[in-house]
Amino acid sequence: MITTLIRPRRNEQVIAQKATNDFLLFNLEDGNYYSLNEVGYRIWELCDGSRTVGQIVDLLAAEYEAPAETLKEDALALIQELRDGKLIVEAE
Repeated sequence: MITTLIRPRRNEQVIAQKATNDFLLFNLEDGNYYSLNEVGYRIWELCDGSRTVGQIVDLLAAEYEAPAETLKEDALALIQELRDGKLIVEAE
C-alpha cells in the first residue's frame, strides 16, 4: 500500500522515452511497455528517492495549479501502478 510518506525511486532497469503525445516507459527486466500522459510522466520524473509522495503531490499542485486533494488520489493510484509494474521502488 502506497502512503504519502514513502520515497519512491525510479527503477534503474526502466528506459523512458518521449513519444508523439505521451511518454513510454520500457521495463528491461520483463520487457513490458507503459504509456504515461504529461502529468504521469512528471510524477515519474519526481520519483527520484529524495521526495515523499506527499512532497510530490505538493509540487504537482503548485505546478499545475490544482487542488492537492484531487491530485493526491490520482498520484497515489499511479505510484501504486508504477510500483506494481516494478517501474519504481521504495528508496532506502
